[in-house]
Amino acid sequence: MFERERTRHRFTARTATVSAVETVGAYVRVTLTGPDFADFASTGPTDHVRVFFPNPLTGELLAPVADEEEGVIRPDGPTFGRDFTPLNVRDTDGGRSFDLDVLRHPDPGPAAAWAEHAQVGDRLVVVGPRGSAGAPQDAERALLVVDGTSLPAASRFLDDLPESTSVDVLAFGDLTGDAAESYLASERAFAVFEAAGDLVTEARDLAPDAGTFVFAAGEASALTPLRRYLRRELGLSAAQVVMSGYWRRGVVAWDHHAPIDPYDPD
Repeated sequence: MFERERTRHRFTARTATVSAVETVGAYVRVTLTGPDFADFASTGPTDHVRVFFPNPLTGELLAPVADEEEGVIRPDGPTFGRDFTPLNVRDTDGGRSFDLDVLRHPDPGPAAAWAEHAQVGDRLVVVGPRGSAGAPQDAERALLVVDGTSLPAASRFLDDLPESTSVDVLAFGDLTGDAAESYLASERAFAVFEAAGDLVTEARDLAPDAGTFVFAAGEASALTPLRRYLRRELGLSAAQVVMSGYWRRGVVAWDHHAPIDPYDPD
C-alpha cells in the first residue's frame, strides 16, 4: 500500500525565460519556458527544481551550466538558488512551459524580491528535477498538512490523487483555511481545516489511520512534534508519511533534505 511510481529524469541545467507574470492570491506566478525545456518533465507532486536567481545587489546571474558527462557544472562564486515546486507543465505554441508560484514575504529573500519585479524576458537558470515520485493510487484517504510554502505541492496532490481518495487539507502557520481553499480551487471534493493550535492536537482531531497517506511540508520546527506523533505514537510507516521541512525559522537557505527531527531520522 502507498506505492508511488518513480521516474528518473535527465538531470541538467536549463536557461529559462519569463514568458508571463501574474498574481495568484499571495503568490507571484511566473511562467518559464525556453529551448532547453523541450524534454523537461515533472510527474510527481513532491518534485522540486533548484532555481537560480540574479544577485540581489549586482543583478549578475551566476548559476550552474549544462554538461553532457556530469549533468551540471557548478560555478565558482556565490549563487542564489532556491527550491520550488514546478506547476502546470504543458506544451504550447512557444514550446514547453511551466509555472513557479513565489510566495510574497514581508522581509523577502532573493527569490521573493526578484519575483516582485519580474518581467517578461527576464532570465533564470533551472536545475532538475532528478526524478519524480507519483501520488499513491491506493490510499483510502490523504491528509495534506501545509503552510504557504507547500501549498503548491498540495495542489499537485489534488490533481494526481485518484477520485476514490478522500482528501483533507490542514493549513498551518500564516496560511488561513480560506486562503488555502481559494488557492486549491478544484473540481474534486476536498475539505480544508485551519490549525488554530498545535499540529499534533489538530492531527488527533482528524484521526489519521492505517488507510491514510500523509503529506506534510512547511516550517520544519512546527513539523517535528507532528512527525513524532505520526511515526512513533501512531506507528505509521515511512511510506505512509512523507514529510519535508521546506524552511526553518531563523535559518537562511535551509536545506529541505535535512531530517525534520535530527534526533530521530528515518
